[in-house]
Amino acid sequence: MSALKATWVNGQVVLDGPADWPEGRRLEVREAFGIEFMTEEEQGDDPESIRRWIEDLDSIPPVPIDPEKEAAWKAWEEEMGRYNIEAVRRQFEEGTP
Repeated sequence: MSALKATWVNGQVVLDGPADWPEGRRLEVREAFGIEFMTEEEQGDDPESIRRWIEDLDSIPPVPIDPEKEAAWKAWEEEMGRYNIEAVRRQFEEGTP
């Protein structure tokens, strides 16, 4: 089995290169979230490169989280917030060691 990279463009899969598959071959298309790193030559700090970086980052879908885990995460954040406030209050009262 050979794998080729492709891009979704205007509702169609556009292969990045030629495929040497026989005519009529059935295909299975899967969405991949692999990270592709740029080479140093491809990196740039000009406005167009930065715009592309921002677009690439914005295209990453959010990580799904179930409501139970989200509630536990928010409860932990609140607990840590209270802990930090109490720790700072104690430092003000007792002074730093």
